[in-house]
Amino acid sequence: MNRFRAERSSLRLRLTALAAAAITITVALAVAVLAATVVQAVRTNVQTTLSAYADTVARSDVSGIWPTPLPPPPGGFNAWAQVVDQHGHVIASTANVAGQGARYTLPAGSTTPVPSPGLPAADERVIAQRYVEGATPVVIYVGGSTELLSLLTSDIQGHLLYVLPLVLIAAVGVSWLVIGRTLRPVERMRAEAAEITGSDLHRRIPEPESDDEIARLARTLNTMLDRLEASADRQRRFVADASHELRTPLTAVRTSLEVGLAHPDRAPWPELAARAVTETTRMQRLVEQLLLLARSDANTLVARQEQVDLATLALGLAATFDGRVPVDVHGAEPVVVTGDPDQLARLLGNLIDNATRYAVGRVEVTIRRAEQTTALVQVRDDGPGIPPADRERVFDRFVRLQASRTRTGQDSGAGLGLSLVRDIATAHGGTVAAADPGPAGGALLEVRLPATGA
Repeated sequence: MNRFRAERSSLRLRLTALAAAAITITVALAVAVLAATVVQAVRTNVQTTLSAYADTVARSDVSGIWPTPLPPPPGGFNAWAQVVDQHGHVIASTANVAGQGARYTLPAGSTTPVPSPGLPAADERVIAQRYVEGATPVVIYVGGSTELLSLLTSDIQGHLLYVLPLVLIAAVGVSWLVIGRTLRPVERMRAEAAEITGSDLHRRIPEPESDDEIARLARTLNTMLDRLEASADRQRRFVADASHELRTPLTAVRTSLEVGLAHPDRAPWPELAARAVTETTRMQRLVEQLLLLARSDANTLVARQEQVDLATLALGLAATFDGRVPVDVHGAEPVVVTGDPDQLARLLGNLIDNATRYAVGRVEVTIRRAEQTTALVQVRDDGPGIPPADRERVFDRFVRLQASRTRTGQDSGAGLGLSLVRDIATAHGGTVAAADPGPAGGALLEVRLPATGA
């Protein structure tokens, strides 16, 4: 029963029914138009032949004397003719109606002949022409059999009774085969898609060799699977890296507490507490960064839109960095952008924090307009710099370049600071890049954001 319902509701069956109906209706209309055209052509030919024959009969009159019998129709056409006077008497006729009375009468003011009373109905076409020879008015009646027209009409109707069912059957068969062949790649795609699960996103849907809509659908689905696989890989790496980064401070806190509990009377509790606070703070900062990354992935990083002066914001942040290297801010003119003040402060703070970790003696922050509608933030340090091959990778999540960028600070972080900078910049319609520092060396990070006002 379920298989029957599936077949009945299948796309192939519905398309076959529609195609067969369309083909049958089209053929029926075409045949009907053709039949009507043929019948009309035959009817017109009969009318034309009878009119020409009536003219021939009229020209056979010589000074009021009609030939007996009247001339037969040309070409063996099955027709008859009568010349009837105004009193209804037959003056002349063709041999095939010789001796018969007037077969038709023509009422006054009419051009349509009427069968004479008592005349049996005949399958014929009749025309009447009034004709005056001298002072004697007569009516020439010419009739021809329409048996051919009737046979043609009935023959066409009879053939339609056989042709249309055959056309319907042929349309169903051809449509079923053609549509089945067309939908075969779709069924293969469906079967393969049904086998793809979250654990084997590497599998792909077979793509037809053609360049039709089905092939484009297959390519689109495979592109979507590429994105899903890349997203799943990033998520797995993210979970693994986050677990590793969270496990490290948790292990440090647990180890410190276990050592203290093992020797409670000799443990340096203030030192152990300070270490636990440090690791807990590090873990808290990591959790906050992970939450921000989750908001970035959900496109909810920017919670509000306000006008923010980046120069003023940078000066305030620089004053909070009382570390081992000074932070100099260059930018006396206001540079205003529209965005979330908290996230823009985090962007500048992460850039400055990253620079102070690796700087040797100075960090410089420059805020200016690069163009009339672009705000440029440049953060430069005099540390070992970023190798050109890593200038794009440095903005990936959980990426730290200790092997090439020697750490001079106390804490290298979790490798999420610059990744958050990129996400925040992108959420505000901007970009971030590690630029060439030039002869001065060190590292140069640049952020470009849409500026507000002139």
